[in-house]
Amino acid sequence: MANCFSRERVEGFLHTQGRIMVNGKGEEVILWGWGMGNWNNPEGFMVGGTNGLQDWGEDFRLPGRMDRARSMSTTIAELCGTAYRDAFWPRWYRNYLGEKDIAQVAEDGYNSIRLPLCAWAFLPEEPGYHWNEDSFAMLDQILDWCEQYRIYAILDLHAAPGGQSGIACDDGLDNVPHMFEAENYERTIRLWEELASRYKDRWIVGGYDLLNEPLSPPQWDYLLPQLSRFYDELIARIRKIDRRHMLSIEGHRFSSRLEIFDRDMDPECHNWCIHVHCYGASPEPGSMMGYLAKSAELNVPVWLGETNGSNDWMATFFEMHVQYHIGFNMWCWKIADQPGVSHHGYGYPLPEAWALVRDYCEGGTKPSFEKSQAIFDELLENVKFENCRRIDLDSDRHILRRPGIAIPAVSYDPVPGRGLSFDGGYAYGNLFDFRLADGMHIMPEPGYVAPDKPHWTQFMKKKPGRDHRAPWRSHLLLGLRDGSFACYTIRDVTQPCPLALDYYADEEAELLVEIPGCPERAVLLAPSTDKPQRIELGTIPEGEEVQVKLTVASGRARLQNIRFGC
Repeated sequence: MANCFSRERVEGFLHTQGRIMVNGKGEEVILWGWGMGNWNNPEGFMVGGTNGLQDWGEDFRLPGRMDRARSMSTTIAELCGTAYRDAFWPRWYRNYLGEKDIAQVAEDGYNSIRLPLCAWAFLPEEPGYHWNEDSFAMLDQILDWCEQYRIYAILDLHAAPGGQSGIACDDGLDNVPHMFEAENYERTIRLWEELASRYKDRWIVGGYDLLNEPLSPPQWDYLLPQLSRFYDELIARIRKIDRRHMLSIEGHRFSSRLEIFDRDMDPECHNWCIHVHCYGASPEPGSMMGYLAKSAELNVPVWLGETNGSNDWMATFFEMHVQYHIGFNMWCWKIADQPGVSHHGYGYPLPEAWALVRDYCEGGTKPSFEKSQAIFDELLENVKFENCRRIDLDSDRHILRRPGIAIPAVSYDPVPGRGLSFDGGYAYGNLFDFRLADGMHIMPEPGYVAPDKPHWTQFMKKKPGRDHRAPWRSHLLLGLRDGSFACYTIRDVTQPCPLALDYYADEEAELLVEIPGCPERAVLLAPSTDKPQRIELGTIPEGEEVQVKLTVASGRARLQNIRFGC
């Protein structure tokens, strides 16, 4: 599986083959990459503006200043004038995503990007169909760079005409999904026909992501039949133009629901994948079962097309997806470097006088045209890659499972499964309902009390203690005894890597350490009941993918963290 991530496999049209994706040579490709949010479809909270996501549950809400691309455009016109606004966007697109960004994606070890498109950047909101050739020229240049650096580019219609989601990230007219009205419906299809006509022969385009997060708030569920009909018509019309590109199809409720996938969505070519988004689900195979089962039913791949989380969550959950041949795409590559917004990619500094813009957006005094233009000129310089900083220097190692990380012992490999990557001989579950199907002994560390069960918290009128933000996972230990074992994978080991273990033990235990290419090693774990001990287990040799097996041959031990080179 190791070569599946290599940029050397970025060659020829990406397409599906059963439940995997393959390149033009038929070699498997697992996508891991970044979404280029803010580039063509700015979102308020990521660009340094206002947060348009906070009121998504309302039936109707007009855009706030700087909460989405269209209101950002209006605000720039108010502050800087319409001529400045018209010249701003071509500069923004080119400065925000340039060759240095694509080169860095490649250098960091990724093989793909997701390009979120805003409809009006290519099809202006005017009567008729008049294409913005400058925007297409800008996109062509990005695709040229992707080809140069061997990065598959997924075209993602993030903001369809009128808005398809009912939230600010769709750049809608308001918080109603107007895309499903007749004129916008047809304009959306015509835009995809134009994209397919222009890019049908460009293999570096890895696929067409037809709609980002359609019908996200639950009040729009009643439009699900219309979404289903829309997909049928859109796919049929695309396939009259382009039969080679893979289609990436998302369900409703923030791309988390699967009801839409009740048939082969691409009956002519069967070249499509189920596209899901996930932020913070419990990092265990059980959280994946819905789309794994649907994938098996329809014989198509799954792509985790938008995701993010803490470093330990990513190191755990992404590896689980990879072992099921599911790629992932991080959201997002570059945002405003500001407090209160967690992020793992690159951040650009906001202009020194940006508080004047933010104050105006919240009802304050309007800065002068001259001052406003100076602020936005500074912003245009700041978003260039050379003026950005990496916000989290450790994130790539966790995202890609490289040396220099510690992973929780409960993050053992799920594949190939019971008896092979873990023993699964424990029959009594655990208080956290975590990885219950595996049959592994999972317990809290000393002194940590498991959160209340939902039925008890409901009775006590408390909020449940177990949710994706809770710190309980960091308090879990893996109990092994008398022959029980677990396996752990590390990737891209370019030099010998020390292996260490943090553990508790009620009594002396013998631990067998199996590392490919090395003799089996027996290590004695000294008793330690009240605080964890750390012990060196050996050295992992160079390798693209190395799986380590730990077995407690005698005695009992509680494993806390597996340390790869840290």
